Parts: sequence; C-alpha cells; structure tokens
Amino acid sequence: MRLNRGMRLPSRVRMAPVALIAVALLMASCGRSGYQYVDNADETVFIKIPEDWSVVSEGAVNWTITPPSDDEIQPIIGEFVLPWRAEFAAAPNDRRSSDYVQGFVEVQPVDRRLQADLSFALFFPELSAVDEVEVLRHELVTVGDASGHRVASKSISADGEVIMGDRLVMTNSLNSVVYTVWIGCDVGCYNANATSIEEVMSTFTVEG
Repeated sequence: MRLNRGMRLPSRVRMAPVALIAVALLMASCGRSGYQYVDNADETVFIKIPEDWSVVSEGAVNWTITPPSDDEIQPIIGEFVLPWRAEFAAAPNDRRSSDYVQGFVEVQPVDRRLQADLSFALFFPELSAVDEVEVLRHELVTVGDASGHRVASKSISADGEVIMGDRLVMTNSLNSVVYTVWIGCDVGCYNANATSIEEVMSTFTVEG
C-alpha cells in the first residue's frame, strides 16, 4: 500500500477506504501578487500557488491511516476529519512531466489506536534510504497547532533523471490529523523555480 505519492507504508499500517464526501476547493485571486489560493474551508487549510499553475484534481479521497487488522478507522470523537487532497502542476494543459513543478496538499485522519505512537519516520522514507537519496534539508516546522518536519531531498529516477522533492508533514497536537505538502520535479526545473517553491511551502497554513 502507498501513503501519498512516493511513500510506502510499513506492514503495521495501511490505507483503508472511507466514505467519499465532497469538500470544497476555493480558488481566489491574490490581488496583484501573481498567486492564487488552494483552500479546504472545512479544515481551515490553505496554501498559495502561482496563478499560472493549475489545480489538476481535488476533493475527498478514499484512504486514511489505520492499522492493518481493521478496515474501519476509529477516530477520537470530535476529532475526525474528512480525508482531502488537491494536486497542482505547472505543466501546460495539465501534462504530467518531471520537467515541470508538480505537487499536492493533503489532509488525512489518523486512527486513534495509532496516535500515541505515530512516528514521522513513517512519512519520510528518504531519511533511511541513505544509499538512494541525498537529504539536502531537514528542519522542524510549526504552523499554529500543527508541528512536524520539512525534508528536501535528491534522488535518481529509474530513467536516470535527478529528481528533487520537498516534503512537509505535520500533525496536530493530538496526532489525530496529518497534513502533507509535497512539491517536486527534475533538478533543473527545481532550481529554476526555487523561489516559487519556497513561497508555496512557506505559505501553507492550518487555522482553528
């Protein structure tokens, strides 16, 4: 099973289907700043992306973080959130290519049986893949009630391309919700768009 693109779950944790319920995506102009907002109003989560990037897909997703022995999540009462994901890309006509920046922002609930022992190592396989991935940046991040890690890394694809990835993973104070932002492309693209990528990553906000 996979957790987000490029993440593999250990055997003790897997993704289980949940009910699909639509959630809103709000795209609004950010004045003359050249940016637009991608927003999940239900969970007061938003991120700012360049206005010439496009939202490829968005809405509820049918997975969550739960133990392998059960198909149904057991949330803390009053703390459950709907799993949501918005994908965005800089490629023209929504074409997926490592030559262009692409990424996603995601909100996922965590089963109450995993919350006490939830480890960030679960979400950052690059930290242990030292022979395959070069970690270029690793820092602690706090946004409101959420805190976590941001890791930028470089790896070689199966086609021999040098791929750069920038991943931010945070949880709320109860470990009942995981917030993820990922942005990446090939090394030339990443370096050319470094300013925009930094702006996007630094504007991720969790309110409430």
